[in-house]
Order: sequence, then C-alpha cells, then structure tokens
Amino acid sequence: MRQGQSGPAAKDVAREASRLGRDLTPEQAGLLASYLALLAHWRGKANLVGPADWREILATLAADSWHLADFLQGPGAMALAAPGQPVLGLDFGAGAGLPGIPLRAFWNRGDYVLLEARQKRCVFLGEAVARLGLAGLHVAEGRVESTVPPVLAARPGAFVLCLSRAFAPWPQFLGICRELVPRPMAVLTMTGSPTPADQTPPEFAVAAAASYVVAGKTRYLSLFTPSAASI
Repeated sequence: MRQGQSGPAAKDVAREASRLGRDLTPEQAGLLASYLALLAHWRGKANLVGPADWREILATLAADSWHLADFLQGPGAMALAAPGQPVLGLDFGAGAGLPGIPLRAFWNRGDYVLLEARQKRCVFLGEAVARLGLAGLHVAEGRVESTVPPVLAARPGAFVLCLSRAFAPWPQFLGICRELVPRPMAVLTMTGSPTPADQTPPEFAVAAAASYVVAGKTRYLSLFTPSAASI
C-alpha cells in the first residue's frame, strides 16, 4: 500500500520511535510501518483503535509491545520455558492485534495465536497476518472455550504463555486460564494499576513484575505461574 493512501514510511516510524526512546532495526521499523498502514486502511471498515494518527497509535499502543518484549527477555524470562522447549503464546481478546502483532517484531519465540471472537476483527487480523508475512502467527476465531482446546491439541508439549491486554479483569483472567490451559504455563497481565498480592488467586504466584511509562502513564506487567497451593 502506498504511504499516501495508508500510513507512514518505515523511516518515519523509526524517527518517531527514536523520539520515544526506542531505536528500531530497519526490519522492525518496516513491520511497524506496514501494521500502522493496515490500521489506517481499515479504520473506515472497523473501529479497531481509538486514535486516528499513526504517531499516537505508536506512542500509546504499539510502544507497549517493545516494553513487553524487554520484560519477556529480561525479568520474565526465568519463568518461561527452558531454551529449546516450544512456546505457544495465546493472546486473549486480540482485537486489533495489540500487543501481539507488534510484539513479533521484538520477541518472536514459538507460535503465537490471536484469539478473537468478533468476526470483523478476525478478518482484519487474518489480512494483517497474511500481508505482514510473520511466521508462526495465527488467528483463531470464536469464543476461547471453543478455540483454545484445539489450539492446544495441535501443539502438544508446548509451554503456554497466556496474555491479556483487556480481555477480562486480571483475577478473572487468571481463573479462565486456569480452567482452559494445562501446565506448564504462565499468565501475563497488562494493567493500568498494580496487581495487589492479596487479590491474587491462591492457585497462582507472581513470578516477575515490572512497570514502565507510556504517554505519561505508568503501566504494569505481571507474570503469574501456578503456585504450590494449586497442586
């Protein structure tokens, strides 16, 4: 798609990301530019994201993905699968593909499935996966109760990382993952406020946590793993 029709050039994305404190490789800038272009192209067809300007989308939404990647390769790495073990990412309520699609530019380990119940958004996600050519990225349409079991059955032995940006309140999300996903697994929540320890379901324990600032607001990452109490 041409820039004038749909979005920024890769060099513009790289420049804006640098202003936000992130240096991108040419490949990362190209992927983000293509993704932002798709969002712009689809804006009239589906209400995918609130902001209309690609710079605002990058600063307030896509930037989460590089912070998430830093966390998964840093504090959260020890709670994930051992090197060489397959990892399966399940992105609950993927919506417009955030954080999952940009995340693949910065953290690309194993298969990653975008779970989405809304048909129109699944059509967008399918087009994004096809156009961006990201290996290992898949879309599953339907309610998680019906889509997660076959996704898991097709990848036996994988360590499952469940993610949620806004699928459900975080204690409820932990319960959903506990019911749907067997061990070995971990659950990562992205929230606008801390996740108090006294509200953590007894079946889980916090393995790693971090915070970062985007657009002047602090956001929180919490990685939960099954606790001894759940045995």
